[in-house]
Amino acid sequence: MTELSPLHWFLVALAALIVGASKTGLPGGVTLAVALFAQVFPARESTGALLPVLICADVLAVWLLHQRPDWRLLLRLFPWTALGVLLGWGLLGRIDDAGLRLVIGVLIVGMTLYQLAQRFWGRPAAPAPSGASVLFTAGMGTAAGVTTMIANAAGPFMAFYLLAMRMGKLEFVVVNAWFFLAVNSFKVPFAAGLGLITWDSLRFNLLLVPLVLAGAVLGRWMLRRTPQRAFELMVLWLALVGGLRLLLPA
Repeated sequence: MTELSPLHWFLVALAALIVGASKTGLPGGVTLAVALFAQVFPARESTGALLPVLICADVLAVWLLHQRPDWRLLLRLFPWTALGVLLGWGLLGRIDDAGLRLVIGVLIVGMTLYQLAQRFWGRPAAPAPSGASVLFTAGMGTAAGVTTMIANAAGPFMAFYLLAMRMGKLEFVVVNAWFFLAVNSFKVPFAAGLGLITWDSLRFNLLLVPLVLAGAVLGRWMLRRTPQRAFELMVLWLALVGGLRLLLPA
């Protein structure tokens, strides 16, 4: 990993900055970071290379927020997400790099188009009907677990779920931060077991920690000066381009 070209170093550095900014106040950037890492590394290795970067940013976000989440909601959601992680783990052990690259590309393009459509033509999410809350939680949690394990791309599912719960802005951010800290940490032994996290990859991740921290500071600075809608649309369009690139022959 230390033998990357200057362009590849630029892409992973940019991804680390984006992850830091996304976790500390500017949502949506992780999807773009997934696409950038998949441009630099083989699809399978990219998921393991990005995971410790995400955990670093999750820890930072939880520390900066200084708020407790709704533990009851997390306890309802996490078992289904854990089940999804196990399903995704099984899929990772049976899919080749070309197939995984296609899966990541389709997930990024599909979820990005969905979010763009919601912003341009959608309506605010309605709360889940009380009679279907268990089914709704099970579906969203399992989908989030599968997509986070195979592509680190569970953000849109979690966002849809939390919006359906009609959470306030601060509560949304706090629950999101704690959820991904727990889920990403839970994924580590599975990723390591598949050889996606190694001592070499962890040494590479350490080089990116200062950039994650800088991204967190940059995210706060940009949040105060950039209209939220403009930033989110910029990230979504860039993520769409990155996802489409993954669908082309390598």
